[in-house]
Amino acid sequence: MTARECECFMADRQIISGRNEKRELRRGFGILAALLPLAISSCAGQPVQMGSTVKTVTVEQALVMPPPAGPGIVNVIERRYDNAIEQEIHLFTSAMTPGQNMLKAQVFGTVAPFRMSSNALTSTPVTEAGIASEMRRALPGIRMARSNFYVQNSYGPFGYAFGRGAGTDLCIYGWQQVRSPTGTMSPFANYGSIQIRLRVCEAGATEQKLLAIMYHFTIVGAVDAGGWNPYGEPSGVSPTLGGNGAPTYPRPASTEPMVPVIPQRQSMMMNSAPLAAPATAVRRRAADTAPVAQPATTMPLAPGVPQVPGPGGSAIPVQAGSPAPLVPSPSVSPATTNVAVPSPSCSTQKGGTNLVCR
Repeated sequence: MTARECECFMADRQIISGRNEKRELRRGFGILAALLPLAISSCAGQPVQMGSTVKTVTVEQALVMPPPAGPGIVNVIERRYDNAIEQEIHLFTSAMTPGQNMLKAQVFGTVAPFRMSSNALTSTPVTEAGIASEMRRALPGIRMARSNFYVQNSYGPFGYAFGRGAGTDLCIYGWQQVRSPTGTMSPFANYGSIQIRLRVCEAGATEQKLLAIMYHFTIVGAVDAGGWNPYGEPSGVSPTLGGNGAPTYPRPASTEPMVPVIPQRQSMMMNSAPLAAPATAVRRRAADTAPVAQPATTMPLAPGVPQVPGPGGSAIPVQAGSPAPLVPSPSVSPATTNVAVPSPSCSTQKGGTNLVCR
């Protein structure tokens, strides 16, 4: 092959190569133009949902309900996190202490409301330092005294503290963590937990009244998941049930009686004189209300004819030959011996000198 033929061959190859490059470039631009709308659409997000993470819900949607005796629910503020739901259940307050009565609940173990969010809520364990910090924020300026007693409600043990607020206000701060025992928790069963906090101030309240809120509140919310169970496995039946040597009574033994005790009646001391008093009093009242009769002028009778004094003090003549008038005997003198009349609840048996009542 001559030199000229070689130059022509190389020129043809360059032309063919340039054409192939242009063809590949156009193909690449076509593919990019086709994929560009898909890439743009994949970067776009969902429509904005206002108030989806923090919102006010109805009273019926509260996760925790106070006792039927109150305090009543005013409103409920709900916050959604990637792993939990938090509700501030505001309660009715009439105290002078600044602040809002509140029952706070945090339920852990939920699914994130948004796929691209990153606002997880940390589940902090209950410690003395953490509870002290919470009480300072909830009840600033009030000296709170923690209880050293072990107490528990239907959901397990809890703690509480009391303090005096403004005026006659008594304040309580209670805390509780509901979760399964550590040995039974796993990613597939008995996971999740519930944090409960109570802050209530009330004028003229007693410790028993405020503490009843921690004893009788009810958790009505739950997570829709098969393995979510912060309460642990249910307790088994008592081995003494149906057995011998384990009597069962209608209610736990306590100092409170099952039937209210009726106080015993005291014996009444009466004398025989007042027995005739009502009739005498009636006659006296009738005599007082009757018109006073004018004394009648009587003619002297023959000697030997008896005269009986009338009601008004006038003498009533008695005809001769008529039967003698019946004059009632005088009433019993008041200076009679006293008679002990036992009450209906007492028997006639005597022990010593005192009556024995049933």
